[in-house]
Amino acid sequence: MTFDTRAFVTSCLSTAKVILFTVIPYFLLAELLVYFEIMPLIAQFFTPFTTLLNLPPEAALALASGVFLNLYAAIAFAAPLGLSVYDWTILGLFLGVLHSIPVESAIMKKLGIDWIKSISFRLVMAFVVLIPLLVIPAEVLFDNPNKVANALYQVSTTTPTNFVDFLVLKLYESILLSIEIILLVSLVILVVTLIKGLQILQKFDHHLGTIMALITGVLIGITYGAGVLLKEAKYMTKQQIASVCYFLMVAHAIIEDTLLFVFFGADIVLLISIRLFFATLVFLGLTLYYKTQST
Repeated sequence: MTFDTRAFVTSCLSTAKVILFTVIPYFLLAELLVYFEIMPLIAQFFTPFTTLLNLPPEAALALASGVFLNLYAAIAFAAPLGLSVYDWTILGLFLGVLHSIPVESAIMKKLGIDWIKSISFRLVMAFVVLIPLLVIPAEVLFDNPNKVANALYQVSTTTPTNFVDFLVLKLYESILLSIEIILLVSLVILVVTLIKGLQILQKFDHHLGTIMALITGVLIGITYGAGVLLKEAKYMTKQQIASVCYFLMVAHAIIEDTLLFVFFGADIVLLISIRLFFATLVFLGLTLYYKTQST
């Protein structure tokens, strides 16, 4: 096994920078919207959409920022809301499939899946993966679906006496949340770096390109695994590339994305099993379709 210390440190530092510059401002924005009583007005506008997802209206900005920006922005908006275990699981499933659309759709385009197809597919699948949680009573899937989990990050129960104290308190909370997310993501990066250093993966045959692309995308994600995906695409047929891409659009970055939401109480078993189940169905369906087309 080889461990690329430089790559690990570089990746941790660049990710920490993204987290700090995302979580702190969006967390403060969310708190300011609540403080000035603007959040209820925004939530009212998005009520039909959040109702469809069985989420509180206040989660609208977390959804929007996750879809168009990244999961760190979504976490920053959702963290102050006091969401339940059930809410975090719903949010984790939906945004696990449909997030960072501009960036990841551009990567899909390079792999041969155009913008309309990739965005439409992910939008549909984001709702499909929620079917088990929306159909099966929450009490069957969760021991206590309404429980608000105690993450390391804690929202203050004290009421600041003035606006300056409020800002200082929320800045402190946003920095605390950022540090905890950085530590969590750094741990994930460490695990991924160890996996990438395994000799067996470094010596794999390019005939196993499909498997390698799947493993990389599932563990690291579409964005961070783009280099490997693009590299292995040279050794794969168009049908294999399409099957891998559609699988990964449902289940990618299964470690990092999942842990970000589990940190706040989402059910890890449901987040992983549901996404992998539907991704496998998509992969098998496409494989069968391409086989019937070639006969």
